[in-house]
Amino acid sequence: MSDPKRSDNEGTQRRMDLRASNRRALALVSELIAALRPEQLGLPTPCSAWTVGDLLRHMISQNKRFAAAARGEDADAACPLDGGELGDDPAATYRDSADLAVAAYLVEDIAGRRMVLEELPGPLPALVAISFHFTDSLVHGWDVARSIGVPFQPPDELSGAALGIGSRIPDGARGPGGAFGPAVEPVSSAGDFDRLLCLVGRDPYWASPVT
Repeated sequence: MSDPKRSDNEGTQRRMDLRASNRRALALVSELIAALRPEQLGLPTPCSAWTVGDLLRHMISQNKRFAAAARGEDADAACPLDGGELGDDPAATYRDSADLAVAAYLVEDIAGRRMVLEELPGPLPALVAISFHFTDSLVHGWDVARSIGVPFQPPDELSGAALGIGSRIPDGARGPGGAFGPAVEPVSSAGDFDRLLCLVGRDPYWASPVT
């Protein structure tokens, strides 16, 4: 006789397995960053404390840190928090860091692993941590796009999956000292991606003052 609890756990794991979605999200963001011009690195972003260059350093850092954590290594040793270096070619540096994460997530036993990162409450089941990386990557892709004045609209299936993750953000993670700003009320006609942006404290209509 099968174990109902084990079946439920396996079903939850399958629903949380967003590795393919994460790979697509990172590819979309890599394509966006490939068009970035050097003079745009100093532009302001929706993350008010960061320029585009600062934001890219954070994104590169996250890719490297999540990759290290998935391999069971020390994330801080792999890359300090927000300490990613842009190098001579920021687009190539970002792409290489994204490839590290994609490769690290492919191990067969990933569903049975836990990941430890300073920026996450944890240790967390690896597939849960990867779902956060997926959502974070899409949101920061939008941050970059808005900063440089280009469109960024993920496919519906990615937006819907990310909204499902964003809806689980606890209230305690918002506001001063939290990872997210206070949620913004979406307009009634908002689609899934705009609703996600509102959940993570973004104004979907934010526009750079210099583009």
